[in-house]
Amino acid sequence: MATQRIWLIRHGKSSRPVGVLDHERPLSARASADAALIRAWLGEAPKVYVTSTALRAVDTAALLAGKRPVHPHETLYEASEAEFLAVVEDALALAASVAFVAHNPTVTNLVNQLAGTTVADSVPTLGAAEFRRQGEGGKWQLRRYVAPKQLR
Repeated sequence: MATQRIWLIRHGKSSRPVGVLDHERPLSARASADAALIRAWLGEAPKVYVTSTALRAVDTAALLAGKRPVHPHETLYEASEAEFLAVVEDALALAASVAFVAHNPTVTNLVNQLAGTTVADSVPTLGAAEFRRQGEGGKWQLRRYVAPKQLR
């Protein structure tokens, strides 16, 4: 049975320019520094990044991925936990290690659901949780969790 790994990551801190729709909100200046910390924490492990189509999520994924592929997925913008997990299963058919960049409350809800305990009341921006499982359909196990402020 092959080991599968996923990372659930909340997008970086966004700015809130007046008149800009939620989907088009850009990242704040702090997001780049936080992304550098999380990218180092992730290492080269995620082979593929799947992200919400919101600008702040796409830009976060690009900062984390470097030269690895980034695939925007429309469903992740306002996904329920069940919809998000369906995207996870589809993506794992392409690669055994995939990072997902999306939004709260779904990221927090999924981190806690997959861990089977409350890992965080609210995953902060660029907070990341790594999970592993043995083979498709197995139980996910939380391997590690981090928020940028722990790495500063």
